[in-house]
Order: sequence, then structure tokens, then C-alpha cells
Amino acid sequence: MLDFDTVQDALEGLGSSSDAAEAHGTLCALLLDNAALATWLGQTLDELPDPGDVLATERLAVLEQLFEQTREGMNNADLAFAPLLPDESDDFGVRLLGIAEWCQGFLFGFGIVGAAKDGALDDAARECLSDLLEISKLSHDETGDDAAELQYVEIVEHLRMVTLLLNETLNPLNSPAIVH
Repeated sequence: MLDFDTVQDALEGLGSSSDAAEAHGTLCALLLDNAALATWLGQTLDELPDPGDVLATERLAVLEQLFEQTREGMNNADLAFAPLLPDESDDFGVRLLGIAEWCQGFLFGFGIVGAAKDGALDDAARECLSDLLEISKLSHDETGDDAAELQYVEIVEHLRMVTLLLNETLNPLNSPAIVH
């Protein structure tokens, strides 16, 4: 899987106003509707670069790789999907902000596809979206003591499972079976 900084550098180099966590959250939600790469790029980049720009082409290749890895991870039987978030070596506040931005991106992406999918959501799926809304409000000024670090790990796992559950709910033939 690509790391956060590689994706962040690609996005910044392409002039995106989204950071890597937010862009990945949006991607995950769009993939619930089997969106194409072009759809995600249209939501993530202010404008597509000139095809003759070699550096921009390399940066787009990073985003295409992230798209493919994410789609595969969300639909693979090994449940290897993971949200793209700042690295553990980053400051705790930066990691919390990354979680909040990932959730904001997911909710944005779900807003794009959600109107068509709303009738397919059961109570558990609606509760998942409510959880993401609450997590999107996390403050980055929390202290990173041992208890907070444990909660952080639990929240990341919750994001992972929410994404897989929503994918299973909306795309039962595309995603792996999730044991409840």
C-alpha cells in the first residue's frame, strides 16, 4: 500500500486542496458506487494537468495506484483494507486531524453517491454513517497519552470495519463476506 506522505506529495504537486486522508475517504465512499478513477479525480483535483507534463503524469500514476489498491482492498476476501492516514511517527494531533479529515472526505463522497443508495441502507449502515459524522468532529488538540493512543487504534479499526460493512451492504456481490 502506498504511504500517506507519497500520496500527499502527489496531491500537493497536482494542486489539490484535499489532503491524502480526505481524498482517500472520498475515494472509499465513491467506490461504494463503483465509481471510476475519473470521477474521483474530478472530485479531488481542481483541474486535470496537461497530458504532456511528465511530472504530473507520474503524480497521477500514484493516485491511480491508490485507486486500484483501495478498490482491491475493499473487495478482497482477506479484508486487508485500511484507511490512508498519517503515519504513526507523526504527532498525535496530526493523526487525529487525519482521522477527522478522512471521515469528512468519506461523508462528502457518500453525499455524492448516497442519495441513490439511501434506500439500500439498513439501521446498522445508518449508524455507521452517524459514527463517521461524530468522528469527523475530533479535535486535533487532544493529548496522546496511552489511553488516547489505544482509542486512536480502536477508531482506525472502526473506520476500517465501517467501510467494509457499507461496501458489503451496498455491493454484496463485490465485497467479501463479513462475519458479524
